[in-house]
Amino acid sequence: MQTHRRRRRLLATAWVIVLALGLGAGSISLAFFVDQEGSSGGFTSGTVNLGLTPSTNLVSMAGMVPGSQVSAPLTLQNTGTGSLRYSMTASTTDPDGKHLRDVLVLTIERRTGCGGTVLETLYNGPIGSALFGDPRAGNDAGDRTLATSASEVLCFRATLPTDTDPLYGSAATTLSLTFWSEQTVANP
Repeated sequence: MQTHRRRRRLLATAWVIVLALGLGAGSISLAFFVDQEGSSGGFTSGTVNLGLTPSTNLVSMAGMVPGSQVSAPLTLQNTGTGSLRYSMTASTTDPDGKHLRDVLVLTIERRTGCGGTVLETLYNGPIGSALFGDPRAGNDAGDRTLATSASEVLCFRATLPTDTDPLYGSAATTLSLTFWSEQTVANP
């Protein structure tokens, strides 16, 4: 009987060893499905760029007499990658000291074409004081906005009034226009 008991004990012990090895081997051989994905992004900065056509000799005329006027269109286009707002300032030179800049009238209008219907008058006054909007950062009264790739045509007309004093004969002035543009996003 003792042999039988011993055999049983050996068999039980063997089964415990087999089970222990089987469980250990099973936990080692368990496999999990796994997956790994990646994502990346790139960043580039944008641009604010206001294109002007023509960029020189917009409005000029020699030999003006009272009642003379000259006009020309200026196309402004947003050639940058972000929406922008713009303003304009002017500076003049008065080489002969006669101050023609104070009597010569400049009118800036948005029209349906420079001969068409006036949609909006942006400026009408002495050429030496011409401006619209404000070049300081932020959304200011008179600033114009252009979406990306948008454009608009402004009509510039310079007039020597019919009641101009003869003292302005042979006077000269030059006009330089500066257009200031800035982004509209995050720039209230």
